[in-house]
Amino acid sequence: MKKKFMSRVLSVVLSAAMAASLAACASSQKSEETSSNSDNSDSKTVQTGNSSTDAEEITLNVWHQWSNDTNELKKLYDTAVGEYMIENPNVKINTQTLDTEAYKTKISAEFTGDASGIDVFYYWGAGTAKKLVNADKLLPLDDYITDEVKAKLLPGSTSAFEYDGKTYSLPSFSWYMTLFCNQELFDQAGATLPTTYDELLEASKKLSKLDGITPIAAGAKDGWNAAFIYQALAMREVGAANINKMLNSEVSFGEDEGYKAAADKVLELYQAGAFGKNPLESGNDDANSAFITGKAGMRIMGSWFANQVYTDDSATINADKVVALKIPMVTGKGNESDYCGGFIESFWVNKNTKYAEEAAKFAIFINEQMGKAAYETGTGFCGWNEELDESNLNPLFIQIKGLVSEGETGVLAWDTSLDANPATIHNEQVQTLFSPDANVDTFIEEHEAAINQ
Repeated sequence: MKKKFMSRVLSVVLSAAMAASLAACASSQKSEETSSNSDNSDSKTVQTGNSSTDAEEITLNVWHQWSNDTNELKKLYDTAVGEYMIENPNVKINTQTLDTEAYKTKISAEFTGDASGIDVFYYWGAGTAKKLVNADKLLPLDDYITDEVKAKLLPGSTSAFEYDGKTYSLPSFSWYMTLFCNQELFDQAGATLPTTYDELLEASKKLSKLDGITPIAAGAKDGWNAAFIYQALAMREVGAANINKMLNSEVSFGEDEGYKAAADKVLELYQAGAFGKNPLESGNDDANSAFITGKAGMRIMGSWFANQVYTDDSATINADKVVALKIPMVTGKGNESDYCGGFIESFWVNKNTKYAEEAAKFAIFINEQMGKAAYETGTGFCGWNEELDESNLNPLFIQIKGLVSEGETGVLAWDTSLDANPATIHNEQVQTLFSPDANVDTFIEEHEAAINQ
């Protein structure tokens, strides 16, 4: 990752969230069409090679995983698409959506074939997209990235989208892993906002004594939520640079004792009641809800969550009493400037599309627009060097923006950096740490077998 992350981001980021996590931004499953054309009749398409003339009317099938109508990113996307179709009247955008987990499954199934019903789709770079690149399923965008586009990209923002010297996508927005704390509950518990792991453990013990309060809303039913907590502690134990080497197969998992120490700390927190009695029974949406309704004192999540704290209609928490913190340090280890996050989410083009030029141009457009819109609404950090309106940023996002300015070396979420099989095993194995029969030695052995190949 790159030095002085803020120099990249604030020339304009964490999330997605998920982060989002991003992470992880939608909750209800459905599919829909987005079009600014009130005429729903089928468009006639005359194909000329892989492109179309100005007079042709074509339809691009675009897939993404923001399926909930209340999701801010979905609203931003719909607005951008409407503007695009006005500017390009011969192009109709037909959008299909599913919630995150169903979306991942459906995309994988579609690309076992030629995914003929998909032209452009939302996906994650680094190790996640690598399998599609290796299978020759994605269209490189180099022929469509103009000098004007290149001039607007933040330095280093495309690294997760480059394979074998080719650029397959461009950044939209990035995320920053944040420890969200409810100051009012901390005051009630007499707890100190944690800057170290020991303080995190002590705060969890005090918060657990409050009636009906879960110290840390884990959402561990969803593997990536559980993984976020382990990855946060591993980043502090091992260091971002060393974890990046492991994710890039330059060193072995387990070679550093910090990987085991981080697992021990997750287990210690579980045994101290930090995650409540049954953390594996609640997923991402449940954990988010617990925090924004004042039933949880802390939430480790991507920066995209800041927007939900302020905009979710079900929120009862005093948003102005939420504090954004860096992941607590492990005393005597690591660099405070390390962080979890970066540019990973993006729109990609199916190599099998009938309309390569139009699909590529739309992918470039929507990535830039989503980057700008995500930042201006306090959802994520833009990957494009643009003039951005900061007037509507919420106070919590501004706090995170300050944390980002101190970041130097970042590490992406492991399940977006590792290949598919070890990524799945990682998420599943981390979940075992949130149970009474957890075995840290087995956890390490399973990771070594999956990653060190």
